[in-house]
Amino acid sequence: MRTFFLLDIDCFFASVEMALHPELRGRPLCIGGLRTDRGIVSCPNYEARKYGVRTAMPLRSAARILPSDAVFLRGSHRLYGEYSEKVMAMLRDFTPDLEQVSVDEAYMDVTGCLHFWGHDPLRMAEAMKERIGRECGLSVSIGVASNRVCAKVAAGVKKPDGLVIVRPGTERGFLASLPVETIPGIGPRTLPHLHTYGIRTVGDAMAYAERNACSGDRRLPLRAERLRTFSLCRFIASCAVPSDDAIVPHGHVEKSISRDMTFGADTADRERVGATLYYLAERCCKTLREDELTASTVTVRVRFADFTTVQKQASLPFPSSNEEDIFAAARRLLAQLCVPGQLVRLVGVKVSNLSGAEGSQLDLGVTAAEKFGALHRRLDSLQSRYGYGSIRWGITCGVAEHREEGE
Repeated sequence: MRTFFLLDIDCFFASVEMALHPELRGRPLCIGGLRTDRGIVSCPNYEARKYGVRTAMPLRSAARILPSDAVFLRGSHRLYGEYSEKVMAMLRDFTPDLEQVSVDEAYMDVTGCLHFWGHDPLRMAEAMKERIGRECGLSVSIGVASNRVCAKVAAGVKKPDGLVIVRPGTERGFLASLPVETIPGIGPRTLPHLHTYGIRTVGDAMAYAERNACSGDRRLPLRAERLRTFSLCRFIASCAVPSDDAIVPHGHVEKSISRDMTFGADTADRERVGATLYYLAERCCKTLREDELTASTVTVRVRFADFTTVQKQASLPFPSSNEEDIFAAARRLLAQLCVPGQLVRLVGVKVSNLSGAEGSQLDLGVTAAEKFGALHRRLDSLQSRYGYGSIRWGITCGVAEHREEGE
């Protein structure tokens, strides 16, 4: 039987700032922008959450409900990335079977390494927490279980600084009393449907799956709605069963990279929107080059002044990490999404369908692509050393990079 850990860094962005600036501890803190900015809160600390602040809440709404001594910071995603890499490197010292699923979260299969800790997952988890706290100043929550879903749920039960172990054979009892929405994948769209059938806890879902198993598997056909409910409940019930699912190797490719920017005031200036689009494409491409990746798909997202949000995607003729290719596709998509005169609140770029950079170039036009790639890598190096504003393309000179979200 496998043993899985799910490690989640508590209030990651805020925790990094508090580790670097201890004077912020005990005060409400919101990362994402200043209190007068028009963006959203990307990470509130627990003191801010006590007042009702939540991730993705507008900054100005958070400012209205927080006391005057609350701190608002735009943050540094470069810094957070460095801390994330440091934590993940520490975890790989404990086990090579690690799957990083976000900047602050990772699954680990520790089955093959537990003998180093006397086959005691508690000792191993405590050692992880102690080292990360000592070397990074961060608190983490860890869930331990025989499958990944159960481990993830366990990690969230006693945050912050939690450690919950679900022993083999106790999964059902651990999950049964929890709200059904605790299970990853059961969201606000699915929840009302389950409530219609009286399913409010994980235990309710397990019981429904058992009651309907015969009609679902044999003679009595289920109507479409009941079949959907049965399928959902059967999935939820499976979360109490030990798993042999393999962990994705730690070198796996990220699914996508996205960058968004909220304008300080709604704008219909297409040149400004286009310049911002280039800047965001540039940021995406820089990350692609740092990770030695290329993208085959580009998506543009636009939010208008009335909060209507639209997006459109296109495939590139060949994988690329160069701004020339990414921006050309993004600009065409923007033209399809926006009507002249429409006020734009936010614009975003996402690159996806990622693959390793090696072997991604075609024989035709390789020289030009390589020349552009070498130029961009040189600019990346100069900007990393002297700051983004030290050298940039003219199109981005009017863009305030500190307003960027999602980096």
